[in-house]
Amino acid sequence: MLKKYQILLTCDDGIHSNGLLQLYYELCKIADVTIITPHIQRSAEGKAITINQILRIEKIIINGDFEGYSINGTSADAVIFGLHELQSNFDLVVSGINQGLNISSHIVLTSGTCAAAFEASFYGVPAIAFSMDVSPKNYFITPSRETFEQTAKISAKIVSILLGKKYPANLAFINVNYPFSITDKTPIKITNLAKRFLIFKPELRKDPRNNDYYFLWGEPVKEAPSGSDIEAFIHGAISLSPVINDLSYSTDKDSLKFLDDLLLNLKE
Repeated sequence: MLKKYQILLTCDDGIHSNGLLQLYYELCKIADVTIITPHIQRSAEGKAITINQILRIEKIIINGDFEGYSINGTSADAVIFGLHELQSNFDLVVSGINQGLNISSHIVLTSGTCAAAFEASFYGVPAIAFSMDVSPKNYFITPSRETFEQTAKISAKIVSILLGKKYPANLAFINVNYPFSITDKTPIKITNLAKRFLIFKPELRKDPRNNDYYFLWGEPVKEAPSGSDIEAFIHGAISLSPVINDLSYSTDKDSLKFLDDLLLNLKE
């Protein structure tokens, strides 16, 4: 009898996000899928882990069709709970489909979608994160399920190829980003993470009582480094970026000399 692969599926947009639901329906064709997500949208919270308050899990019937779990924590919390309490033999953790891009090192370290995949890597479970460009009005209001139809099909095809394969050493997860309009002919590029995609600044605004408040908003950078995820996005391609779990700085000669000089100065 052929093995039935086991997938843990999560999404920082919450258990009712249409990117998650559309991907679930496609993944169910190739594997057994268990869903666990934060109980509300937890975008841009990075790999935060809840250690100062209790966590509660709720089983939810989704669309009257299937069950999933929600947790009153972060995306990383969801993965930790899923890997330890829901099952112990998941073959792959899948995060997404996020409503909004997650490109560049800056955003990958900020993203809850990427955080879920990153967290899985520290428990030895292969992972992949899927994100899709959407209108800014849909960053916090889920687009229709139809928006994710083609994206979910391609994502499931990628997952079907990865299932059962061993990741190379130090590969934490694969970060996949889709332009808004794609077909089965859309090119796929292997890319590097650009350093930064958005430049965040506080915007001063006024509340109804004329008091100041601030809203953080990011504007895209103007440069697109060659071979980067930003360049692929600009050219309408699907970006696949390998992300490593070793954040150590380079140990080449020049790097070590810089640190050796630091130590020498500290001893003076």
